Amino acid sequence: MQKLLLDLREETSVVGSMVSDDKFDATKVRGALFALIAARLEDAHEIAVRGQSSKADQQRIWQLTRDLEGNLEKIRILLNASTIVSELREEKS
Repeated sequence: MQKLLLDLREETSVVGSMVSDDKFDATKVRGALFALIAARLEDAHEIAVRGQSSKADQQRIWQLTRDLEGNLEKIRILLNASTIVSELREEKS
């Protein structure tokens, strides 16, 4: 995940891309957002697998549930950002 963030940070910085309309590449930004969504979904999958363990006590299940809810909220934020980028792209056209 860290490597993905480092690779995408410069190319897809929404703030940096929006400084000049000429430099704004909605396709790259949207693609980066979906890559981040995919990474968050993978994280959520790992959490869900841990929650299936018969050895997990109630305290661990509560923690996993909170972790999963946090991941899902981050996914919602990324999806909202993708919608905004798509709307900006349409306005620019």
